[in-house]
Amino acid sequence: MPRPSKGPRLYLRKRKGKRANVWLVRHNGKDTSTGCSESDIQGAEKFLAQYIAQKWAPPSRESKLARISCADVLNIYCREHAPTTRSLDHTLYLAGNVNEWWGDKSLADVQGQTCRQYVEWRCSQGVSDQTARRDLDMFRSAIKYYHREYGPLDAVPAVTLPAKGPSRQRWLTRSEAARLLWAARRTPHARRFILIAIYTGTRSKAALRLRWVPSLDAGWFDLEAGVVYRRGSDETDTTKKRPPARFPDRLMPHLRRWRKMDEKIGLHLIDVCHYHGKSIEKMRRAWPAIRDRAGLDKTVVPHVLRHTCTTWLLQAGASTWEVSGFVGMSEDMVRETYGHHSPDFQKNAAKAKRNL
Repeated sequence: MPRPSKGPRLYLRKRKGKRANVWLVRHNGKDTSTGCSESDIQGAEKFLAQYIAQKWAPPSRESKLARISCADVLNIYCREHAPTTRSLDHTLYLAGNVNEWWGDKSLADVQGQTCRQYVEWRCSQGVSDQTARRDLDMFRSAIKYYHREYGPLDAVPAVTLPAKGPSRQRWLTRSEAARLLWAARRTPHARRFILIAIYTGTRSKAALRLRWVPSLDAGWFDLEAGVVYRRGSDETDTTKKRPPARFPDRLMPHLRRWRKMDEKIGLHLIDVCHYHGKSIEKMRRAWPAIRDRAGLDKTVVPHVLRHTCTTWLLQAGASTWEVSGFVGMSEDMVRETYGHHSPDFQKNAAKAKRNL
């Protein structure tokens, strides 16, 4: 039986002289330039995924695994399902990684051994096994989608994932938070972000998109009601919940002051966190500089502020149910990951032990 086509894949064309090397997409003996230099591997992988989606032709129904190309499965997933998600670019990026290694294989090749070989290959590129795990998790979803829409398959291959890494436990003490705010004193947009994230526990991306007025595609602060709405009225919720929450009184004076500042210079209809009137997608440059000035280590990423809020709430005596509703997290996760910070953690067990 002939092997399935390798499908489209990336190839680095090395140029002579001072001309920069460039990534190409090689498919059926033809090369297409991605326009991405050697260092822009993420852009090249995104181009590859888009190329795959455009070139794909609907396959005939087939149930035998050895006759179904992994490249076809990925093509279908990128073309049909990925556009319905809120993370299209990320899904296309993952698909590019997966297709680079699995594209010339069939579903019959999806076994524990080959999955482990994929993890080794990805780790050799300088990424962690958890990054490879996310790749394979997307691949597993693609196979399930194919089985549901174009199957049934004779058997659904089991995609073996690396063990899930431990959840991050890093959170800031009040002293560390004060140092971080002091370090951000001359970076207004970063200082706003830090205060909002610590006081509300909102995820970084959603916190940076919060606005002063109701919006269709982003959350906003209702200063009259004292409530933060973390998603726009037209946005659908995902597994990463963004429920409305009543924000702490201590945040209110900051918000009122910031709004007056923005209104004074005519910026009352933009994001609360902005850089000279421009929206901010991610804290790329400011965060590392502020963190270093505060004397904090590299484990302190923006998401740590969400951990900090959750931890402080539990330390203050809030119940796991209240905390889960406030930050937008399942109560089981709050209990399992942060529960030991509560003053009531195993309190009755400790009392019972004294009576033994």
